[in-house]
Amino acid sequence: MYPGRVELHLHLDGALTEAFARECLIKQGQKVPEDLAGALAAKPLCENLVDYLKCFDIPLRVLQYADALERCAFDLVCRLARQGLVYAELRFAPASHCTKGLTQQQAVEAVLRGIRAARKEHPEIGIGLLLCFMVGGDKDHAATLEAARRYLGQGVVGVDIAGAEGMVPMEQYRPLFARAKAEGIPFTIHAGECGSWENILTALSFGARRIGHGTAAICSRECMDRLRESGAALECCFTSNVQTRAVADPAEHPIRKFQQAGLRVTVNTDNPTVSATTLANEHRVLAERFGFTDEEFYRMDRTALESAFVSEAEKKTLMARLETLWAKGQE
Repeated sequence: MYPGRVELHLHLDGALTEAFARECLIKQGQKVPEDLAGALAAKPLCENLVDYLKCFDIPLRVLQYADALERCAFDLVCRLARQGLVYAELRFAPASHCTKGLTQQQAVEAVLRGIRAARKEHPEIGIGLLLCFMVGGDKDHAATLEAARRYLGQGVVGVDIAGAEGMVPMEQYRPLFARAKAEGIPFTIHAGECGSWENILTALSFGARRIGHGTAAICSRECMDRLRESGAALECCFTSNVQTRAVADPAEHPIRKFQQAGLRVTVNTDNPTVSATTLANEHRVLAERFGFTDEEFYRMDRTALESAFVSEAEKKTLMARLETLWAKGQE
């Protein structure tokens, strides 16, 4: 089966392995939970998104030091390369890693060092880094935007806003994204994960080129039409959406309907450890549940690359590698 080669929606702090988390806890003198694996992975069905986000407690505790952030990024990129990915965009909120004295800039630099070191060992994989603003973290947003501006084109490829969607009206962030747009910083926005298709329309009005999750779009013809007209890509995350109850039932996930409606659909893990999944597993599950074919997955990978926040020159190189791998798989 087609393994999945491109991922656009992957949170760094949702991808720690149990072994890495244990090593960090011991090294930092923190207590190791008896059921560490259980603390890092969400239940198959959580109460809601906030319940799901509890699994980030340990990652956010241990990733407060530059060496931990660097090694975490290195480990993740190496794993993705071994899985055969052509390109991936990782994302994290630098403001969430400053409780032990790091500045946001230092946190970003640490992650970029890890990415660069991993790519020296695996030059075949392309990696971009997205910096997340956090819902409710308004006092930190200026520093995050400045870090994105400073490192844009040096590993950072764009920004996002993540967290508990709905806690603050999306409209409140219009000035923030207007500044990002003025700086020439591409952005995706988590929207429509918690039932609000209106948030998707608001995100599109900001100029978002991609929408994280976007499951609620299926509830509004207006929203579906606007997504199609805008050309914005949807970063679909099936397993995560089921766990957070973004969909009432796995069979009701709208990814197939999105694809049939002509929307630009991509497949993603969201949080490989928290959701106990890989990109290949997401493809397998979607093939079993909705009948997606290898050729359809390949086209979605092409859509993902077309929607990636990288230069056209790099995109052309990555697309050529994707096409070569697809052709070999058809032999």
